[in-house]
Amino acid sequence: MPDAVELPRLPEEATILGPRLAVVETPEELIFMNACGPLMSCARQDAAAKRFIGAVLMTQGLAKGEPLAAVLGVHRSTLFRNQTLYRQGGLEALRDGRGRGAPRRAHKLTDAVLPMAQACLDEGRSQSAAARAVGVSEATIRHAIKLGRLRRGAPPRQRRGARSPRERAERDAAPARGAGTAVKRVEERLLACQGELSAAPPHFEPVEGVANAGVLLALPALIGEGLLSSAERVYQPLKAGFYGLHAILLCLVMMALLRIKTFEGLSAHQPGELGILLGLDRVPEVKTLRRKLAELGEQQQAAKLAAALTERWAQGEPDELGLLYIDGHVSTYTGRKHRLPKTFVQKRRQCQPAATDTWVHNGAAEPLFFVTSPINRHLLSMIDQEVIPEARRQIGAQRRLTLVFDREAWSPKAFRRWHAEGVDVITYRKGHQVPWEAQDFQPVTLERDGKPVTYWLAERSVQVIPATKKTPAFWMREIRRLSHTGHQTAILTTRQDLPAEVIAERMFARWRQENFFKYMQAEFNIDHLSTYATEAADPERMVPNPERRRSQKALKAKQAQLGRAHVRQAAQQRDAAAMAKQAQEAALIKRLAADCDQLAEQLKTLDKRVPLKTVMEAEQIVQHETERKTITQLIKVVAYRSERCLASLVEPFFARHDDEVHAFLKAVFQLPGDILPDHERQELRIRLYGLANHRSQQALIALCACLNTQQVVYPGTELQLVFEAIQSH
Repeated sequence: MPDAVELPRLPEEATILGPRLAVVETPEELIFMNACGPLMSCARQDAAAKRFIGAVLMTQGLAKGEPLAAVLGVHRSTLFRNQTLYRQGGLEALRDGRGRGAPRRAHKLTDAVLPMAQACLDEGRSQSAAARAVGVSEATIRHAIKLGRLRRGAPPRQRRGARSPRERAERDAAPARGAGTAVKRVEERLLACQGELSAAPPHFEPVEGVANAGVLLALPALIGEGLLSSAERVYQPLKAGFYGLHAILLCLVMMALLRIKTFEGLSAHQPGELGILLGLDRVPEVKTLRRKLAELGEQQQAAKLAAALTERWAQGEPDELGLLYIDGHVSTYTGRKHRLPKTFVQKRRQCQPAATDTWVHNGAAEPLFFVTSPINRHLLSMIDQEVIPEARRQIGAQRRLTLVFDREAWSPKAFRRWHAEGVDVITYRKGHQVPWEAQDFQPVTLERDGKPVTYWLAERSVQVIPATKKTPAFWMREIRRLSHTGHQTAILTTRQDLPAEVIAERMFARWRQENFFKYMQAEFNIDHLSTYATEAADPERMVPNPERRRSQKALKAKQAQLGRAHVRQAAQQRDAAAMAKQAQEAALIKRLAADCDQLAEQLKTLDKRVPLKTVMEAEQIVQHETERKTITQLIKVVAYRSERCLASLVEPFFARHDDEVHAFLKAVFQLPGDILPDHERQELRIRLYGLANHRSQQALIALCACLNTQQVVYPGTELQLVFEAIQSH
């Protein structure tokens, strides 16, 4: 290269590297120039070109190592090493930087990993935290900062100090202008009282050690279940007030997840602490919560909300809709003010005022929908009139449907009709069966919950409806399981395409539905009635004729008297009693026989069933209110499904999934934590405190990382939820 003249003048953005060299830095490239103009250029990310330019400029003596290293973003020792390589081997030695003595490429902190590490530093996290996040050592991060590959994160922005639990407790205990405990947003409440505020928006401030902050982990799953979006479409806005629809629904779901099983149980918790989770100053009082729930009930939209949720869940799991589990569950009414229809309550072994809910679960045993029958209709009637039409709406008219239920809905005539309509059944056989020979059973091994299970099975085709002149016989497939005690369990199905072991496994898996009822009652108190209010029932509903029942009772008593009179007459004739006594007994028998004939004729004229309005007064014809009951049950089902969604994410950390996962989530929901909003970055950081053991802590860390990938925004705000588990370094 010929001798270059000194630079006469420079662009304003140029940086002098020496008397005969300057550089212009742009976001995309580096332009080196001398007095004649641009000399050479390279892209900022082109490592090979920068090695070549540095070696050439150093060899020509146009720049010194220190300023040139700063421009190229390398250490000056790297420039001298590249210069030596260039002198010894020319361009080939610098082509990929892997010649002898050449600088080695980063094998961990690669170009793909660098942006992740830089993002951690920009968030204000420490160098050690950034190193753990990308899987390198802290020394690697420090070395990259020294070389200029990374830059130190900006110093943490000053923010208002987070309030401690003691400060919040003192603030909540001091009523604002006599407004009440933990009331702080007084101006907004005044506007709500004047009807000028439809709902208070959620607002978050930095706070530390918030009780039950872990329940916010369920928000991504809750939003995914569609409760808030579906309710917003179905319901009209609530009356002007401080608490809106979202706040009420979130409060009810969080109560379910925190195992606050009744509205009155809410008064045992600090209202200000729970209010922080809603972004409000406090949670609603019990009477406010009841009033808002009653307002929702007045809109009469619970059925539409249930249908919207069912449609959403069905679309999310279409492969699980071909098989449906059906069972009834009884919710008792313990009020004394009204007379409601009675039904048999299995757990109490007696008839009580109650309503029967028919629950339908999909093939994965997840709740899909339920139908409430205040008049306690038979399960067979509910399947025929409610379940099958709703299932057809969800899966289509062409797809075959398989229903699994117990022997309560046993009806071969219904099975034949359903089979012709594309609906198959799997159920237990009702009635006494003749045992099969033990040699007919063969062992079959299948896998359940990752463990091998062996069944002793046998199968035959059985005729459940004999042939007539008009209709052919109806045959079903019977599969029996032989237990170790010798008991034989008979299963009947119209499915001919599935192996016997699959039929048996699906039938016995119905117990997952029973386990669901047990869990929901123990953890969510699903039988609890949010109100004892009643509503008008159908006065035209047909009920057993009480007059006929009384006549039958009287006839039965007369027949019993007549039978005893005949016995006495026979004894008198045998013992040769006085003729007058025998004549008296004969007259009694004649009179009792006439009474029986009269009552029998009267029974023939009485209808077996009559309209309810002919039996009771109009104001007495009531049933338990279904609107609020349906809303609260839907909320508990959403809470259950959200919990199951989180459980599926952490199951690999626990050997006994069913027991340990739910216990882990219950502990996580009650974890305290810090809630730190960052309105500039539009983030709401939830820093949860640690758990008792290493396995649970690792599961919590993995759960937080998984939920952060969903980038969920807190409802009613623009703040993205960022979960973090505090851990030791």
